[in-house]
Amino acid sequence: MMPAVISVKKIFLGCIALGCMQNSFAQNCKTTAELDIVPGQYLTAAQHPWPAARASYFEELKTAADKAIAKKTLELIEKAEQQSRMGFNLTGGNWENTFSSNGYQYAGNNRLGKFYLQAAHYEFFCASGKLKRNTEYGTVLRVYVNSIPLNTLDPFLQNPFGSSFGNYDLGFEYADWKNHKLTDPGDKLINLFTYLSCNDPSLLEAINTGQHYFQDVAEKDVKLNSRVPLIHRYWFIKKNNGPVLVPVSRKEYLLSLLEYYQREKLYFTKLVDKLTGDRDNSVKQYDEWETAVNEKIEIVKKTLSTQKEDWLRSQAVINRMEDASQNYKNKLKERINYNRFWKFYDGEKKSEPLYQYNLNYFKTTTTGAATPQLITVAFRYVTLPSSLRLLHNFTNRFDYTAYYKLLQ
Repeated sequence: MMPAVISVKKIFLGCIALGCMQNSFAQNCKTTAELDIVPGQYLTAAQHPWPAARASYFEELKTAADKAIAKKTLELIEKAEQQSRMGFNLTGGNWENTFSSNGYQYAGNNRLGKFYLQAAHYEFFCASGKLKRNTEYGTVLRVYVNSIPLNTLDPFLQNPFGSSFGNYDLGFEYADWKNHKLTDPGDKLINLFTYLSCNDPSLLEAINTGQHYFQDVAEKDVKLNSRVPLIHRYWFIKKNNGPVLVPVSRKEYLLSLLEYYQREKLYFTKLVDKLTGDRDNSVKQYDEWETAVNEKIEIVKKTLSTQKEDWLRSQAVINRMEDASQNYKNKLKERINYNRFWKFYDGEKKSEPLYQYNLNYFKTTTTGAATPQLITVAFRYVTLPSSLRLLHNFTNRFDYTAYYKLLQ
């Protein structure tokens, strides 16, 4: 058996160098299951076989300083992950790394450059009696710098507010809409669109304390030897200067609605003029928009003027489904009644408290927007043996301190 294993390694190394990693091995196989013990290869991001892919790693970051910070940070993260696998026997597939960047976002007035490491497990499978490398992955580790992955956390944490701004959007959702360029989506948003709703207190605790991981599927619901569902386990590495997310008060939320309504006035004026000039019949959907927006403004202003300060300082709890139901019951036109305020909620089904990024946590730095201030580690796995081996090794040897040292 030993000579066969050695030949497997040699062929894999040759394929890596030539970019032909999908080629079959000379070694015969009968089932995919038997390949679970075949040694795999580890590829760093620098060893990715395609030069064009390597060249695009940091293209979404706009300055040389940000690109340099991101590259250095991800190389250190890559080394930390590699240390977690010291003595680990990688089998059943390859563990391949890439770097990537996601542009920018704002936390208050602080611009953050976003980038991440991806380490994916490409499994071996048996096809026509030959071992091949799968071109897709089920198990993947992603380490995000300066961001929380709302795409996968969406069932628990999300940006809850849509807008009336549609096909003729002129950037009115941005704080400085006059200078916003459609080619730069990383500009600062108006307050309403920076808020997050969270329906899981354990996730919020994990983000704000960094003391334990959060998993999106309860252990009791995890079934072994299955490719579904894809399960995510998250760790959050933060600085010791307060929580990452803090409550949005009722007053803050109401004031953000007024800001949004003022943008609607600008938007609807331009939109209706354009549709009228184009003789577009869809303009009828915006009949009486001024009345609708003024009603929304009046409701919010009345609430602000009649409620006591203690009440206004309490956390805002919203219920988007109930608000939409009220709009429907009152036969209000959808296009001109986005984000109409009906009331605050308190524990009703589908109600969710609002949070915002803590302005005291994120600090403006002189070194650049890409300076690490928050790290999210997300490990996606399935319950097959090769995936579980990687998960358990990473979880058991997770080195919080190594990641924490990267934060400034």
